[in-house]
Amino acid sequence: MRRFLFILACLLLLPLALTRMLLGSLVDGNFPPVTDLKQLLEPGRHRVSIRIDDRDRTFLFVTPKGFKPGKPLPIVFFFHGAGGTAEQAARTYGWMEKADAENFFAAFPQGLPVRPDAPASFILNPHVWRDQRAGLPVSGVNDVHFFEELLDKLQTALPIDPRRVYVTGFSNGAGLTFTLGSHFSDRIAAIAPISSQSFARVETLARPLPVYYLTGTADPLIPYNGGTVKLPWGNTHTVPPVQESVDTWAKLDGCPPQPRIVSDENGVRIERYGPGRDESEILFTTIEGNGHHWPGTVEPLPHIICGPTLDPFHATDRIWDFFVKHPLR
Repeated sequence: MRRFLFILACLLLLPLALTRMLLGSLVDGNFPPVTDLKQLLEPGRHRVSIRIDDRDRTFLFVTPKGFKPGKPLPIVFFFHGAGGTAEQAARTYGWMEKADAENFFAAFPQGLPVRPDAPASFILNPHVWRDQRAGLPVSGVNDVHFFEELLDKLQTALPIDPRRVYVTGFSNGAGLTFTLGSHFSDRIAAIAPISSQSFARVETLARPLPVYYLTGTADPLIPYNGGTVKLPWGNTHTVPPVQESVDTWAKLDGCPPQPRIVSDENGVRIERYGPGRDESEILFTTIEGNGHHWPGTVEPLPHIICGPTLDPFHATDRIWDFFVKHPLR
């Protein structure tokens, strides 16, 4: 009962549109359905259902307004957080607008519920990504293979530049971003995980992978110094310090263990690990006092769950600038 009242109180503090999203009832008419991936050649917003691993998987897709057939474009995959949706991700973080402004494809895959054969619900059965962390129910779902198949199908249907495939995500979606980077560093040019930790289990990479990693020092769900975390669903777990993820990837990329401070002002500290092998780098950004929050978010998550929301810059702009610097070598 205590857990239910806590979640109910949190929901009452949310903006109405976000509450509907979390309860799984939001339907966005701005993404008309398509049945053939070739229809994605038409500029605009699209909703796609595709069969992978004997399951119907969905994703939203943006073909930029300036797209001209025949010219290969970059693609950015964005993975939403636990309990979120593709619609919320597309609407909230600015990647739709960025795709139109900078002329690239953007894909927003939808995660499956914890119990994939039961109706989704933020409280009872939230959408999640199986990012290979310990204790997360797999339930016969392989999101690493889902990404591989989705990328294969999109590259077959669309003029995607194979040197400029990028992956980013928030929270649980950032956990998957790290994991996908560890498995597909020969196909992904760079990654940008925000507000999560790395659960990658590999000892080596197929190729060094540039990483833009951002976190807040006041994040109650990904505590900067590690510790015990109580999740919105009532369960608890213990996480290591964020620095362990940084050190892991610096080692995988062959970067020097000590970073160079790029800047440290107005509560934003940027450290660069590198250059590593093949000019790879880890750009580690921390925001003093920021919680579980993507800087520049249109609809921030509630303070009672995610802590303070600071916006010293727009993370999407900085991530895109990082991606542009790092095509696949």
